[in-house]
Amino acid sequence: MNFKLRVWRQKNRQSRGKLLVYEARDISPNTSFLEMLDIVNENLLARGDEPIAFDSDCREGICGTCSLTINGEAHGPDHPAAVCELYMRKFRDGETIVVEPFRVRSFPIIKDLVIDRSALDRIVQAGGFI
Repeated sequence: MNFKLRVWRQKNRQSRGKLLVYEARDISPNTSFLEMLDIVNENLLARGDEPIAFDSDCREGICGTCSLTINGEAHGPDHPAAVCELYMRKFRDGETIVVEPFRVRSFPIIKDLVIDRSALDRIVQAGGFI
């Protein structure tokens, strides 16, 4: 499968970001969305370009650090699954996929697709329930 990705790139909190286009080629339908981003990053590094920054931790659908907005939907089209549980078979071959950070005022963008979750961390540490 081949995809055109429009990915949000932003150097830091202060800079303005923009969508840049990347290609993901020869991706198996059984590849997870995060594995596909890993493949794109390997290709970027091989060309000497900076990889796309994104968060992931458990890659098992438990922790929630992989939250992204995919084609305008929080976590992508496979509700209620986390992004790490989203597989490329959910997309059409040749599809353009827009990948953006999860945008809420309380979680500012740090870099690219990485957001600052410290507001959530403070609630959890204080004993709050999410």
